[in-house]
Amino acid sequence: MFNVKKILAFIFLPILVLGNFARVAASEPKNTTFYGEINAPAEVGEGDNASLSFAQLGFRQTELTSPFDVTHLLFSIPPNWKLAAGGDIQIDYDVMLSGSGLAQLASSGNPYGGSLTVSFNNQVIGTISLSATGSNSARFQIPQEALSPATADGRHVLKIALDAQFSCQYDVRATVTIKNTSILNLVYGITPPDLNLSRLPAPFYTSNALVPERTLVVTPDSPTPGELQAALNIMAGFGSMVGSTADFSLVNSGKVTNDDLATSNFIFVGEPDKLPLLSNVITLPLKVEAGNFPNLPPDSASDGVVQMAVSPWNAAKSILLVSGKSEDAVQKASQAVSSGNIFIYQDPTLAYVKEVQPSMNSIPLVENFSVQNLGYPTETLNGLGVSSVDYTFMVAKQQLFTRDGYFELFYYHSALVDNGLSSLNIELNGQVINSTALDKASEELTSVRIKIPFGILRYGENRLTISTRLAADTSCDESGFSDPWAIISDQSNFHLPEANTLGAFQYTAMDLKNYPGLFVTQSDLGDLAFVLSKTDSTGWGIAGKLAYELGRVANPAISGIKAVYADDVSPEIRENYSMIVIGKASTLPIMNELNDSLPAPFDFATDTASERQLQIVYRIPQGVSVGYLELFHSPFNIDKLIMVLSGNDAAGLVLSGDALLVNEINSQVSGVFAITNGKQVAVGDDQAIFSTVGDVVPNADAVVTTPLPSGTNPALNTAPPSWLMPFLMTTGGIILIIIAFVAKNAFSRKRKASVDLPRDGEESEAEETGSDEEKPE
Repeated sequence: MFNVKKILAFIFLPILVLGNFARVAASEPKNTTFYGEINAPAEVGEGDNASLSFAQLGFRQTELTSPFDVTHLLFSIPPNWKLAAGGDIQIDYDVMLSGSGLAQLASSGNPYGGSLTVSFNNQVIGTISLSATGSNSARFQIPQEALSPATADGRHVLKIALDAQFSCQYDVRATVTIKNTSILNLVYGITPPDLNLSRLPAPFYTSNALVPERTLVVTPDSPTPGELQAALNIMAGFGSMVGSTADFSLVNSGKVTNDDLATSNFIFVGEPDKLPLLSNVITLPLKVEAGNFPNLPPDSASDGVVQMAVSPWNAAKSILLVSGKSEDAVQKASQAVSSGNIFIYQDPTLAYVKEVQPSMNSIPLVENFSVQNLGYPTETLNGLGVSSVDYTFMVAKQQLFTRDGYFELFYYHSALVDNGLSSLNIELNGQVINSTALDKASEELTSVRIKIPFGILRYGENRLTISTRLAADTSCDESGFSDPWAIISDQSNFHLPEANTLGAFQYTAMDLKNYPGLFVTQSDLGDLAFVLSKTDSTGWGIAGKLAYELGRVANPAISGIKAVYADDVSPEIRENYSMIVIGKASTLPIMNELNDSLPAPFDFATDTASERQLQIVYRIPQGVSVGYLELFHSPFNIDKLIMVLSGNDAAGLVLSGDALLVNEINSQVSGVFAITNGKQVAVGDDQAIFSTVGDVVPNADAVVTTPLPSGTNPALNTAPPSWLMPFLMTTGGIILIIIAFVAKNAFSRKRKASVDLPRDGEESEAEETGSDEEKPE
């Protein structure tokens, strides 16, 4: 007889396995994309008064802890403001005391003690006695002598310092919370912006601005490649100078609106006869008349011209003209501006650029050198909070991919440093390579050898940043509150041996998520070319945004980006430059040569891309805009990369740029091919067998089905196969029949066995009869 339990287990096991497969295969991936809201900057009303909460200035509620502590608030005012006496500051704060010594404080006659000292631009404007716990408020006038900015870049500084030395005599902890509801009331007058070429990026950008500036970089309507290149290098230069996101955009002259004229700063780039808006700017130090410079000195006929003026459309805004009488002159002027370091003479608003010397024509290989060899002295980093020092050094091509390079740091610090809260941080080209906690041992001269990560060096100028975050030792002694310090010795040194590795492509994963680092292989961006459509100004604007971001990351001393039109890409550009190609495919003649190398070739009739060797290709519904990103090795030089930004229409082209520039979208980008609808991004590579288009384009129709080529090794398809459900139903029916048959058979056997058993007493009688028969007669 069969074991029924074993039969049932044997039958149900395949069902459970297949059922679990169906459940997993049919499950939907979870949407893990989150969209955040960015708080708009504070708006300052019309008139000569501005009232701003600390929250509007970016200040977060801060706790100051006894015995000594301090907090700062930095901000800059609009370029056309001049602060006047009559303003005031309201400090909202809470006081809380705790500890076993509170009773002793009360009996001493001074139950609270301690104070807050409020300073504005290094001038003490008031002191608050901590005479009551709970919520409190105090107001102080800003005197005339405190109105001058405290920093070299024109920022104002508010400092609030806690002195609660009573905690040193008693077991008491005082916590003072500075609230972000505190108010800054400013009185100001309106003046023309202070124009000075040596102070760039001001007035186009100022750190911690009350009212952020907006700046348009304006090209001619039909710029030459050189003029467009100049504009891109200016965008990269301001990205480097600012070092963070800011409102800079590149447009052509014909797209400037009346609203733009009323609300924006302008940087005009190009020869003067191609910029008609200049006819309205009559305050330039070197006048522009009839599209020419009539007063240009004869010796400066071939020079680049850089000059500033107040905007004729809004007296609170500024204009920068980057120009010259030739394309070469415009190029020289743009590179000078991109450096952010313009040398001025008598007139701070005018400079002539005779020549720009590239620093990277010949870089010698130096294997060992110290900070002192670079011309830097021993540095002292002092004060609470973060302080830093930068060192720039040059790297030859032979050293780029060394695996044995290191930086050896020599340092020591004050015994007044709180070792539990103080640290030292080292960055190379914007990437952290070491973080070290300060301790008792490092109060003596200490050395640490830091290996330089493979591939982080750039050809040309490199930047090493050493920063300290110092906290004071708040243990009570007779010295009171003293600023801690740390010393960086000029004997700190580099070891950069020659490398044997060949090309950058061997260490960098070819993945869109690695942008912009993939294209920052040379410190001046001098091996990167933008390839653009001659007629598509939308693509020029996207290129401008990308150039700004590349400048922010690469921090070039002088930006060396190239720009060419897609119908005239020289052999020099093809063979020696990585390229970023921007535009609809049908407007880019070079795409005829690149199309076969793309992960997803384009249909030039529809400007749509389809991934190679796919079973399903989607037709995008009419009126739906999508953007494309593609990344691949250059067919002209395997060591170089090409990235294509495109779209099925102008709006789709903008979406492709947003995929690299908007954080919420960029976080979704990876692989070598991506398609976006502006909110979602679907990514793919050359191993995928199902189109990514259907993931982001609603109502996209599957219109073509093609067999996979033989020999392919397709990726696992996670969708349930069409045969699965009919198979499960049929199998289930058969199994039910088998179960019924087995159960019936088992029941019949049991019943027959019970019928054949003898009744009570019959078995004993039979036994007795049998025994009698066996006896002999």
